[in-house]
Amino acid sequence: MTPPRFLECLAYLFWSRETLAEILECEPVLVKEWAEGREPIPPQLARWLETLALAHAKAGIPTAYRRKKAAWMRSS
Repeated sequence: MTPPRFLECLAYLFWSRETLAEILECEPVLVKEWAEGREPIPPQLARWLETLALAHAKAGIPTAYRRKKAAWMRSS
């Protein structure tokens, strides 16, 4: 996985680099190194991110909720 693809996968997941570091329970600087190409992205991590990103891309974002408000907001 290339650093640009790494960042693209994070974007599909709506994750920041900091979020990924929290999920993986690793140092944020390690994720920064992957994103900037200073450290190779581990193959197992690359496969996991690709799988999640592809699932998100395929599923899409539900559109039925756009511009919807909570019940208490509709009465005002």
